[in-house]
Amino acid sequence: MKDSIEALIELQSIDDEIRGFLLTREELAVNQKRLAEILGRMNDELDDKRSKLDEAQRFYNERQGDLQHDGERLTKAKSKMAGVTRTKEYAAMQREMDNLRKKYSEDETELKRLNGAIDEYKTAIAGQEEKLAELQAEVRKEEATSGDRLAELNREIDAIESRKTSVHGRLDDGLLRRYARVLARRDGKAVVGATGGKCLGCSMKLPPQLFILVQRAETLQSCPNCQRFLYFKPAEEA
Repeated sequence: MKDSIEALIELQSIDDEIRGFLLTREELAVNQKRLAEILGRMNDELDDKRSKLDEAQRFYNERQGDLQHDGERLTKAKSKMAGVTRTKEYAAMQREMDNLRKKYSEDETELKRLNGAIDEYKTAIAGQEEKLAELQAEVRKEEATSGDRLAELNREIDAIESRKTSVHGRLDDGLLRRYARVLARRDGKAVVGATGGKCLGCSMKLPPQLFILVQRAETLQSCPNCQRFLYFKPAEEA
């Protein structure tokens, strides 16, 4: 039975190693996903800025056409006004000229505003493109590094799995199934030490007779509370 206890302790140690490698592998995958999501958001923001720039540029071109048209109307009105002799007609032409000047001034103001907005969008886009290029370079570097690390982790996991298979051969099928059940139910910990009369898995105070049996290691014992397999662990090692 002592051999079974030792095999279970070794099996738990192997599963702890595997879990550590799997967590590292998962962290690498999560980090890659996070970087990809950041890239996606930055691309979306860049597309939105480019779309707004295109819209502002179209609106600017339209207003520029309006300004040119108003300027032509103003020039014609001035020319026509020079030939007006009647007071009533002159007053009407004067009002038309005032309206055209006002419209021309408003178009000029709008063009200046749009030009400022276009410059802001161009500056923002240039800054975003620079940041995006830097992040893309970082992602490529991270992917290369992560790819190497993932390959290394997979090799290490495969090597550990071969050790695990070897340990399996030292335990009967019923015990392995029981171990697997406890492992799944107890957060990856099926074998724990017992020190000072306590289970180190759930901290429950063990019955004195049970703790004596664990210390003797002549029979396989488990915690009445958490069902984990128990082995004696001296206080100085706990």
